Amino acid sequence: MTFQNLKIFSFLVLMLIAGCASKQQVQIEKLGIDVPDTWTIPFPNSEKVAGEWWSVFSDSTFNSYLARLQTETPDVKTLIQNQRKALYNAKISGASIYPSFNFFTRADTNVQNLAGFGFADSFLNTTSDSTSPNEGQSSDAVISFENRNYGLGVNLQWEIDVWGRLLNGRRAAYKNFEAIEYDLSYLEFSTLIKGAKLYFNGKEAAAQLRLANESYQSLVEIRDLVKERYEKGLRSSLDYRLSETSVATSLVSIENRKNLLKSINRQIEILLGEYPSGQFIKNPYLPTELPLIPKQIPASVLQRRPDIQSLILKMEASGYRVAQSKRNLLPGISLNGTIGTSTQEIEKILDKEYGIWNLGLNLTAPLLNGGRLKSAVNIEKSNYEISKQNLVKGILNAFYEVEQFLELGKSLDIQIEALDIALKQSKDAYNLSKERYDKGITTLESVLNSQRQYNSIQAQYLSLKRQAIENRLSLILAMGGKMNFESGKKLN
Repeated sequence: MTFQNLKIFSFLVLMLIAGCASKQQVQIEKLGIDVPDTWTIPFPNSEKVAGEWWSVFSDSTFNSYLARLQTETPDVKTLIQNQRKALYNAKISGASIYPSFNFFTRADTNVQNLAGFGFADSFLNTTSDSTSPNEGQSSDAVISFENRNYGLGVNLQWEIDVWGRLLNGRRAAYKNFEAIEYDLSYLEFSTLIKGAKLYFNGKEAAAQLRLANESYQSLVEIRDLVKERYEKGLRSSLDYRLSETSVATSLVSIENRKNLLKSINRQIEILLGEYPSGQFIKNPYLPTELPLIPKQIPASVLQRRPDIQSLILKMEASGYRVAQSKRNLLPGISLNGTIGTSTQEIEKILDKEYGIWNLGLNLTAPLLNGGRLKSAVNIEKSNYEISKQNLVKGILNAFYEVEQFLELGKSLDIQIEALDIALKQSKDAYNLSKERYDKGITTLESVLNSQRQYNSIQAQYLSLKRQAIENRLSLILAMGGKMNFESGKKLN
């Protein structure tokens, strides 16, 4: 076969490959899922969306923290390396469609020993004038033959993908790679949201610690006042002991909240790849606004979620593997060849006069295999149906997440409004009880109870504000995480 003929042959083979390869494309509307045009829970009122969602918090520490989460954390660096591994695995899986050329060099030495048994002279071409056995080699001596051979060249191995078997495998491999890219993208954004939630948990812990310290100072003032009057005989020992008890228990609360804040800070520092000193968050103030979301968002937007895109690609990859397994039932054609040199003298190894070459075409076809190949086809068909159901389940779960976070957001709004009223009333009640105690109208126990109630409502209020922030972050993640959001929703 000449080089020109080989080019023509290769071109025809490639045309066959292009014509025989299957194409797989998933259509969501054919999965049997009823996708609504709108949501059962309405979205919160919103204005025009602009800017990044984190900009609403107006927190430079938070902004730099997120930037570091996206580039410097061990978790994200691990995701990047896993992405690279996935690409290399896809290249390995898809490389079989191309010819394989391997360089070789060879140096062989072959030594063969024979016993003379009286015939050594004939093997050695000796004459009557040759040296006698007593003076030279015996006629029964061992005779050695040495043969050297040197080679240099290139081997060719190529399975000609006439039916598109290898191409379907290659497409499946790269679809899997794309799916992994989406998986890693979703994990990366999930890590970002997780880090953001952890940050606001820390902010709440700092705020709760500030509240505990304020409560402690208030109780110390009451204790000092009661103690002064007790020593003058104006208050009972019961009041004095109640005030001391309140001060002591408040110290326990302070220490518990200190430990919680340090624990959260250490988790944040580990997430950033820093030594866990427990000093990251010090500012005790939670944001007063939530990121806004577009008011009119069709339910079909969930198709853009990275995890949904990944499931779609995995289903397409599975379809290519079905096509590949079917083509395993067809004959296979492979091309094998060698070109190079072969000589007994190493200095002539590059001499074209000693060149060798061979080219062979092999045809193999399955005959009897106990039904293994057909069973393999059925396995891939089952895997395809499994990937289809995983996609259906993933889409339904995405709907569930959005609806659930919308419902929770609505509930949290109601709770925050109710607690806002309770907070104002409990503060007034606390101040009124102190005034009545000063006038001798009520007991110290009533004052302390109203102080505890006021403190408890403040703590609940902080917790609800943090939950509202977390819920909004979860909603952003559930919607795909790539929208821009702006401020406007006020937290009381």
